[in-house]
Amino acid sequence: MTHGIAKAQGPERIAGEWWHEGASPPTRDYYLVRDEAGHRFWLYREGLYARETASPRWFVHGLFA
Repeated sequence: MTHGIAKAQGPERIAGEWWHEGASPPTRDYYLVRDEAGHRFWLYREGLYARETASPRWFVHGLFA
């Protein structure tokens, strides 16, 4: 489903610990978003453009009442 975005806040970045060696999970950028109908969503993008992936994926992490 497509929603027109009226307002967005973010990103708030969650990244793996840089001091740990080895592979870390992809970086997540979280956003609070309100659509034109007033619905509020908590979204995140997984992976950084060009640095971690060529096509980051978007997810709905939660909805607000």
